[in-house]
Amino acid sequence: MWDSFKPDNWNTLPHISGRVASEMDVKNGLAVFYIPEGSFVLDAKLPTCVIQINEKTGERTPAVVIQAEQIGEQVYLGLRYLDGGNGICGLEEVEQLEEPNEEFAI
Repeated sequence: MWDSFKPDNWNTLPHISGRVASEMDVKNGLAVFYIPEGSFVLDAKLPTCVIQINEKTGERTPAVVIQAEQIGEQVYLGLRYLDGGNGICGLEEVEQLEEPNEEFAI
């Protein structure tokens, strides 16, 4: 389900927008995580390109956000990685991009 993808295809990735994710959305690959209650959808244009920055090492990893939800003051993003897999991070851990940049070349 979380296969690799070509940078040119970033804007066609399955994603969830306009509502919080359900457990079924996660099972169907539209979302990375499911919060049973208390979250609300973040008003964001999805999918969107980001660079995830590891706070400890400074490592920069290109990714595409396919989900954005907020609980209290914390924003959680569901990510897809170009080489496959997924992840979850906070909004403060990414640099947002308008479109893929040179870091998306693999």
